[in-house]
Amino acid sequence: MNRGLRPVGLVSVVVPARNAETTIATQLAALGRQSYPDPWEVVVVENGSSDGTGALLRRWQERMPRLRVVTVTEAPGVNRARNIGCRHALGEYVLLCDADDVVAPGWVAGLVDVLRTCPAAGGALERRLLNGPVALAARPPKKSAALLDTFGFLPYPAGANCGFHKEVWSRLGGFDESYRGGGDDTEFFWRAQLAGFRLAFAPHAVVHYRHRGDAPAIVRQSYGYGRSHPKLYRDFAGAGMPSSPLADAAGAWWRLLLHAPDLLGAADRRAALLAQVALRAGRVVGSARHRRCYL
Repeated sequence: MNRGLRPVGLVSVVVPARNAETTIATQLAALGRQSYPDPWEVVVVENGSSDGTGALLRRWQERMPRLRVVTVTEAPGVNRARNIGCRHALGEYVLLCDADDVVAPGWVAGLVDVLRTCPAAGGALERRLLNGPVALAARPPKKSAALLDTFGFLPYPAGANCGFHKEVWSRLGGFDESYRGGGDDTEFFWRAQLAGFRLAFAPHAVVHYRHRGDAPAIVRQSYGYGRSHPKLYRDFAGAGMPSSPLADAAGAWWRLLLHAPDLLGAADRRAALLAQVALRAGRVVGSARHRRCYL
């Protein structure tokens, strides 16, 4: 940690949780092992779960004094949960992670260290610890030593590993709750940068990131991502987000057609193909819905 800088007040970790009974205990245990020495809290937004997440969280409050739980029963959605968590957060800095991942012991300290000199930051995603070969084939690991840059526009962190000064969230009016199933974190951090807030990478803030592990979940997630891309293009083309050339889309569909036999092959190859088909199909539907061609 950078010692000569002014002390930071309370830090808030916001965790959206929906039907997370099988994973959130592992994440809370990881948060309990953090090396950060100064005051901080955990705000879990129980986002309309139909499983035992709520009861599990109540048990954890008995053993984790810094844990607060906010229950939401209407209109679930990850950005809605993030906004509610930020409203309840008492900290000067807000850190976000997900209920199905596992933060490394230095995660809070790593993000706070960068947020001392920068209003927004994102950390590294480690993708191998929690994922098997099928999940990794569907979403091959990317370089972890940098922010994401999928669209050739502005970098952005994953909502599963990021932080910002609460003032940034307030001045932006929060996360855009119309983004559901994809683009939710990208939109926020692009809007932050366009508003003049700097974004930095926090290399020592590591999250072990969990992918979807079965074919139906992989398809649903990839389709949601693809459907959000034309919406991002609608909202940011005027700021310089490049288009998706039709020739590139045609080439991608042709390559997918050539790999059609993979549907009858090994599970990992099948998952990789289904993920890409779902992503491209989502872009087609999103283009029609948002009246912006981004294929």
